[in-house]
Amino acid sequence: MKIYYFGGLLSSKANNIDQLEDAHCDGVLFTYSPPQGDFFVSIAKTMRLDQKIKYMVAIRPHALSAQYLTMIHQSINDIQKDRLQINIIAGHIKPEEVEFGGLLGSMTDKSSIPDRTNYMIDYIKELDNMKKNNIDIPDCYISCTNVYSLEAAAKLNYKIIFSYFHYKFGYFLDKSVKGNEKPGDTFDLSGKKIMLAITPIIRDTQEEIDNEFPKNVMVHTHDGKSYKDRPRFAKDTAYFTYDKFVSFLKDLELKGIHEVLLNGIPENERGRLINYIKKYKEGQ
Repeated sequence: MKIYYFGGLLSSKANNIDQLEDAHCDGVLFTYSPPQGDFFVSIAKTMRLDQKIKYMVAIRPHALSAQYLTMIHQSINDIQKDRLQINIIAGHIKPEEVEFGGLLGSMTDKSSIPDRTNYMIDYIKELDNMKKNNIDIPDCYISCTNVYSLEAAAKLNYKIIFSYFHYKFGYFLDKSVKGNEKPGDTFDLSGKKIMLAITPIIRDTQEEIDNEFPKNVMVHTHDGKSYKDRPRFAKDTAYFTYDKFVSFLKDLELKGIHEVLLNGIPENERGRLINYIKKYKEGQ
C-alpha cells in the first residue's frame, strides 16, 4: 500500500518533510491556500535529491492554466524527474481564498460548484489533449466529490482522490438545498484508480479508543435518522486499533485500492500517526 500524508503544520512547509521520508511515506500533499504562498517555488528551493518522497501540490484549475502548469512541471523535472504530482480540485472554497481575491474572468472562487466542476472537467480534457500532442504533462490526481467529475476523470484514465466519507456510505451527498445534506448519487469504483483520503485515529488497543473517544456525541444524520458515535475531527475520521488499521489497508488492496492519503489532524495526532505509518511500512 502506498501512503501519502497531508494536514497540519508538517505539510504547510516544503522544507519540513524529513520526518515523512524517515517514516517511508510515498508522498506528501500540499493543500491549496493562497496565503501560504507558492509551493512550486518552495519545492524547487528545498527538494532533496537524495530523497524519494513525492511532492503533490493541490491547484484550482480556474487559478492556473493547463499550459502554465505544464511549464512548471517541466521546470521541476529539470531539478529531478518524477518527484512532482498534482491534485486538481474544484470543491469547497475556503473564506480566505475568496478574501484573497486576484481572479478575473468568468470562473472565480465565487462561481458555483457545478460551474467549477464543469470547468475542471474541461481542464483535464485539455491536459489529455496536450498529452496526445506529445506534451509532457504532470502526473495528476483528480479530487472527485460528485458523480460527474468521478466518471469524467475515470473515462480519461486519471487517478482519483476519493473521500472515505463517501466511500463508507456508498453515495455522494445531495446538496441541492443549502444546509441540507441527504443521500444523492451512488457510484461504482471498480476499475478506477483510487487514492482513498481518510483521517485515521489509531491506538494500540480498543480500550484506549473507548477511553479517549467515548461514544456519546451525535455526529451525522441521514435518511431522517441520527446516531451517536465518537467525536469527529473531520467527516473522513475513522477510529482503528493498529491491527484493525492494517486489516483495513489489506481489505482496500483486495478491492483494488492501492493508495491512501492520510490526514494528520488534529495536530496532536500527527506524531503518533507518522509513527504508525513507519511501523506499517517497515513491517510490509
